[in-house]
Amino acid sequence: MTIASPATIAETKKNMHEFIWDRDSSIEELGNLRMQAMDKFLADYDHGKRDGRYRPESLPSLSFSDGQFSLALCSHFLFLYSNQLDLEFHIESIREMCRVAKEVRVFPLLQLGASPSPHLPAVVDHFEYVGYEADVVPVPYEFQRGGNQMLRIRHAKRRPGSDAEDCVP
Repeated sequence: MTIASPATIAETKKNMHEFIWDRDSSIEELGNLRMQAMDKFLADYDHGKRDGRYRPESLPSLSFSDGQFSLALCSHFLFLYSNQLDLEFHIESIREMCRVAKEVRVFPLLQLGASPSPHLPAVVDHFEYVGYEADVVPVPYEFQRGGNQMLRIRHAKRRPGSDAEDCVP
């Protein structure tokens, strides 16, 4: 059984210093755990698709109704690919997640290379300006070195005199 492509293994070995190896003792163990998770997902996929648990969606536009969910999660996509996805894409994607959910959480806040995303301060400023509560919150999990924070955005009451048209109460 192949745990990952040779290119993925080589890239992970090259960047081992960017990760904390206290939960997984090796790249091979990490690969095996990820394969087990993928196998579990694939075993459920057809049934889950029929039941409506899996739907093809793509940020920055979602087909869900306003406020349909209490929580929207984004893991290892936004901020991680800051060089590939510009600030506008990040704001539009998070705005859309805020439209469909009362709370949005994004993790991690680092870009590839384990450095802080240059988009984070502007994203936080934007959402605070338009009337959301935006916090960077520590989390107890850290695999990517320095990646132990998430962005949490919650709907806040509109401030008197606010003209934030994209703030969905």
